[in-house]
Amino acid sequence: MSSCPGLCEAMPSPLLSTLTPFVARFDRATVLAPGLFVSLDKRKPRAPGEGSALQVTFVFQKLKRTVSFEGPEQLGASDLRVLQGLMAMATAASLGRVAEGSAVLAGGWQELVRACGVRSKAGETIEPRSTSGRRSEQLQKSLQRLASVRVTASDRADGGEPLVSTDPSCDTRDGFRVSFCAELMGALGAGSNGKQYLTVDMVEARELRADAARLLHFRLANVNAGSSREFTQAEMEHMIWGADEADTDAIRKHRRRLLAQAVAAVGALKGWNVQAVQGVKGAWVWRVSRPKPRGAPEKRKT
Repeated sequence: MSSCPGLCEAMPSPLLSTLTPFVARFDRATVLAPGLFVSLDKRKPRAPGEGSALQVTFVFQKLKRTVSFEGPEQLGASDLRVLQGLMAMATAASLGRVAEGSAVLAGGWQELVRACGVRSKAGETIEPRSTSGRRSEQLQKSLQRLASVRVTASDRADGGEPLVSTDPSCDTRDGFRVSFCAELMGALGAGSNGKQYLTVDMVEARELRADAARLLHFRLANVNAGSSREFTQAEMEHMIWGADEADTDAIRKHRRRLLAQAVAAVGALKGWNVQAVQGVKGAWVWRVSRPKPRGAPEKRKT
């Protein structure tokens, strides 16, 4: 019998391979908060403690509402992959429809690996080249980093809550039990903001191996499906590295190369189009077009 309380009784998730569409719902603040998830540049050495703390805020201009994220260290692309996997599983399980207080996602490590993994060109799931125990250890460390992030909103007086909460009574050898903050639960359908969410196509995300491409794809979820938006070079770089400035020519060249590769990878996804165009003010910008949702009906021609 599982020693992770409630693991067997949790709402069963559909097989990931059968989900159409296979998506993860996210709230706007988690997707668009500048620098919440960044590529941790190994080429740029940092002194101990330098720039390691996380403190970012997203402002809903029309609502005059802010959502802040604070934590002891920055979150990287590996942490984003894990959160995307969790949210994909929660979306599939319709967790937002579960009664408040009972909305807990339970699962096994292999299931989470499949949910947040990447795919080869042949469509095979690529798992990290390590033992099962090593994989679960890596996922647990990422969960700890996500759980260390505190989310506060200007319209709530609760003092904030963890981005993700883990059940300390769960025996991690068997799997995990997690719950989500109010912002993420709202994206899943709970509360008064249940219809406000952005959708990340996980079939697409799993095809992107590089950190920069995965981060760029995540942030571009704000481009409405079936439409296009334009971004400057600086805005595209900010989606990947946040406010971290490239302070040497070598780092700047390296990042430009990574961005070009990320743009090519996202642009190669079915239905996506990312190209450099001349903007209305004459400056060159990136125009990004997203495909319509899978299964969306075509508009009738009149």
